[in-house]
Amino acid sequence: MKNQIGATTMAESIESTIPLVLHALGSKQRNSAGDAWTSGEELQQATGLSAPRINDAVTLLVESGVVEWMKAMGTAPFVFRQVQITPRGRYQWERMKSDERSKLVEEQRTPIAGPTSFRPPVPVGSPFGFTDNDWEIVAQAKSRTGELRVVLGYPFKSDHFDAEQLKRNVEDMFRKAIEDYCKKPGSIPVRLDFRALSAGYGEHLFNEIAREVISADIAVFDTSDLNSNVMIEMGVALTWGVRVLPIKREGCPEPPSDISGQTYADYRDSAKEFTDKGHHEKMLAMIDRAARKKGAPA
Repeated sequence: MKNQIGATTMAESIESTIPLVLHALGSKQRNSAGDAWTSGEELQQATGLSAPRINDAVTLLVESGVVEWMKAMGTAPFVFRQVQITPRGRYQWERMKSDERSKLVEEQRTPIAGPTSFRPPVPVGSPFGFTDNDWEIVAQAKSRTGELRVVLGYPFKSDHFDAEQLKRNVEDMFRKAIEDYCKKPGSIPVRLDFRALSAGYGEHLFNEIAREVISADIAVFDTSDLNSNVMIEMGVALTWGVRVLPIKREGCPEPPSDISGQTYADYRDSAKEFTDKGHHEKMLAMIDRAARKKGAPA
């Protein structure tokens, strides 16, 4: 009995359970929208791990930015409703598999089904490098479960919209959508924290912009002008798995092919009106997903 208990403890150590969970999430086939949400029950079936061990592994992976989760009431014994791997996590998983194959070739062993070791990656930050203070600010923003942070990236001068009106209209759009969302049965109460990104780039300022983007739950970018700075900001958001909503004035060119897979919303009159009749309902669905990913307020 003692040996059996010892074997179980070793098999379910944190260092051994994390790669099993990450491998199961990375192996899940994505749907047409690119999502691969997995329930706790599915993870348990794929890994054979206990619910507490799955909860521990998923919590650490979420804190590392490698996976994201949706939380809701009544999901016991799991602390989440669904979980999926992020783009950063998929990169980490593929790198782990590649490293494992190389090691096995060198040692002339038979390949195994999944990665055998994993340590949560240390965030690399922006191209200029974050300080500990930057990451502390990001962590604090992410921990505010009752607050939905939305950032807006846009050029301050444009022939396609009035900058001040655009900022005001986008903020009003989210404020109205959050008010309507919070009235729905089963919603997670959240309040809006809306921020427009700063202009200009220098090392210190770019870190501030990247920090705001990474801290956000939803990042909106106006691509009407195909502005290079806005595209850089959008790249930061996509890299870190932030939910992105690109918008543009009706009739403006499509964005570059590398990001054309993102769902765009066309507007008129500096975002006072959106052309899609179902735009408001889609906003409610986006807010619901962002709120559930963050979790219910304590």
